[in-house]
Amino acid sequence: MHTVASDGELTAEELVARCAAAALGTIAVTDHNSMASVERAAAAASQLGLELVPACEISTRWRGREHHCLAYFVAPDDRVFRERIERVRVADLARSRRWVDNAAQQGLGLTWEVVEARVGADRVPPFAFLREVLLEGTRDDPRFESYRGDRKRELWADWFAPGRPLATEPAWQPDLVEAISWVRAAGGVPVLAHPGATLGDIDPEAAFAELRDAGLGGVEAWTTWHGQEAAARFESLAQAAGLAVTAGADFHGPTVKPFVQDPGQVGHNGAEVVDDLWRARD
Repeated sequence: MHTVASDGELTAEELVARCAAAALGTIAVTDHNSMASVERAAAAASQLGLELVPACEISTRWRGREHHCLAYFVAPDDRVFRERIERVRVADLARSRRWVDNAAQQGLGLTWEVVEARVGADRVPPFAFLREVLLEGTRDDPRFESYRGDRKRELWADWFAPGRPLATEPAWQPDLVEAISWVRAAGGVPVLAHPGATLGDIDPEAAFAELRDAGLGGVEAWTTWHGQEAAARFESLAQAAGLAVTAGADFHGPTVKPFVQDPGQVGHNGAEVVDDLWRARD
């Protein structure tokens, strides 16, 4: 789950309180390329009787696609690991600033000062918030009228994606195999996040075997990014490759990721998930 340290909507304390109210027992804070909220979340979890797994989610590239590598059980005070993921975060932040600069140059009423006033300083803005600020600044622009309704999720593809008016060069990201080595060097367990959202036409069976040999410890099969059939398939393929099978809501908040609001979307999320991760540390 994510906090305001990356693209979540809740502080560490607010997130832990919500988890406690939902009667969760073990949670992981997995902010993108940051562990800034982990210690605060751990303190809040301790007070409320929850177990917290220290973690983050690293943005990577592999086979021409973006993939996310979950890093579980990494110590929050591991200086080398934190310096490595900070480089990824800073590159992501620079890309967001380039997007905003492009919008400003086109007279769309979007500046970095306006964005920071909305999301906070030195923070990679959640795209949902960036979209809100852009739409607020283009109220009189007919080109953006349709994005105020059902088409709002199409704004990125129409305006920010490669080849579109506000496109910019992608942020630097480490190779997935390199990121896996970072996690292992820090004593953690690297897990491939929501493969159904990132593998595309890459064969998952071959990918899991290759990445396992490179040090991958698990696959997030049960997630809100997968339907039940896809989740069961990824679970089977991960088990066949000798990888841990994990589950995650990938909760960001009601605005950033509104489709993760209903209960029961993620199955197989009992104690066996954490047990499997512990075994994958060896």
